[in-house]
Amino acid sequence: MEITTGWLVVAFLAATAHALYGPADDVKELTAKNFKKMVLKSDEIWMVKFYSPGCSKSKKLAKEWKKAATALKGAVKVGAVDMDAHGSAAKPYKVSETPTIKVFGANKKKPTDYEGKMTAAAIEEAGMMAALMAGKFEL
Repeated sequence: MEITTGWLVVAFLAATAHALYGPADDVKELTAKNFKKMVLKSDEIWMVKFYSPGCSKSKKLAKEWKKAATALKGAVKVGAVDMDAHGSAAKPYKVSETPTIKVFGANKKKPTDYEGKMTAAAIEEAGMMAALMAGKFEL
């Protein structure tokens, strides 16, 4: 019984070790199945990070992305697409490297590229600017 339990724990840890985001994070894990419903059909502004779990830049950005998601909670939705598992979700947006951040504003068919600094503060600022430009908030 102990051996079986031990192997189940090892299998679970191996299966979840690649994920950079979990249920406790304010980052919404987006998949090929839920992307259209959650992002494209939403009235909300979304900032989406397309990442690869094995990419060192993606891993480094994860902490900042989580901070930004928490700060933007209630104003802008923040999501992440694991390109290794759900790369088809990124195909229409010509994502060629990771990490790539796209801002899905009022026109969901034409997201804009985020080209700012990879810090929580800069990401938060871009998210709030996108929300302002979409008329979600007033100064």
